[in-house]
Amino acid sequence: MEIPIIKTDDAYKGLLERDAAVGMAAHFKDAHDLLNELVDYGTNLVVRAFDSSKRDLIAVCVLFVQLRQFLMHLDGITILLRNGSSGTADLQLRSLLEGGHLIDWALKKDAEAKVQHLYVANLRRRRHWDNSVISGTPEFTKHFDVTGGLKIAPEDLKDVTEEAMRISSLLSKAPFDAIDAKFEQYYKQRGFDEAWYKVYGAASIRSVADELGRLKEYTYIYSALSGVTHGSDIWKNVFFGKGKIEISPLREPQYIPRVVQLAATLAFWVFRLVLSQFRSGEEENFDRKFVGEWRQRFWKKYEVQLVPQEITI
Repeated sequence: MEIPIIKTDDAYKGLLERDAAVGMAAHFKDAHDLLNELVDYGTNLVVRAFDSSKRDLIAVCVLFVQLRQFLMHLDGITILLRNGSSGTADLQLRSLLEGGHLIDWALKKDAEAKVQHLYVANLRRRRHWDNSVISGTPEFTKHFDVTGGLKIAPEDLKDVTEEAMRISSLLSKAPFDAIDAKFEQYYKQRGFDEAWYKVYGAASIRSVADELGRLKEYTYIYSALSGVTHGSDIWKNVFFGKGKIEISPLREPQYIPRVVQLAATLAFWVFRLVLSQFRSGEEENFDRKFVGEWRQRFWKKYEVQLVPQEITI
């Protein structure tokens, strides 16, 4: 078919019709409310779990880093779905699944050593960027074409230099010195640090899932979402058949229930993991809350049938 000529600064309605997408998304209010409640519960869980923890590095890394990032992506999904953007929510779903696997894996065994690797990875990254503006360091030379023109106030440079020195001092002491040496070995070979879980000993996120006995989850969910993340999934975007090509619109509100069910499933799993580790005995209360407040909406079948608008070329 012939594509109509429109103003170049107007959205082409077949690809993006914002008001219609938001209107369609409103049909799934119960689903949106469910995710909002899970985000709210999770934010309270972060604080309650830390309050009952040993307040050590494990608690800081699992609750304030990993769980917080999990909730950040869960909250991002709620924002996207209210605008009917279920397609791009797949990126957050992939991060939720990866985050859940790493939380489970970190807590499963040898948690102290694993979070130490996470901590060292972050210390090294911080020092690397500090050094990129400190004259005479290898990082300064490496990034000079980017950072050489930066104007840094003397007092700010002093703060950055002192921080880099503090990090180096910390990494020189046990147990971080041995872990730092492992990272440094990778860095010298490749010019960048490997992911913290790889330096610890896991070959990949896939191997983490396999070790947890969740390989099918990785295969059928994580891998499937990777194509969207890397912009390489043809079939999520284009359809071929009978001499025509069809392209899907940018927003796909008809898929909101699928996204909500998957996101909620991951949230239920991660929240229970955290409860069992930091607030043991509270799992029964959580199960009652699930049955009384969330289960019916989680399994709700929506009668609204929303067919995606497609452009035929």
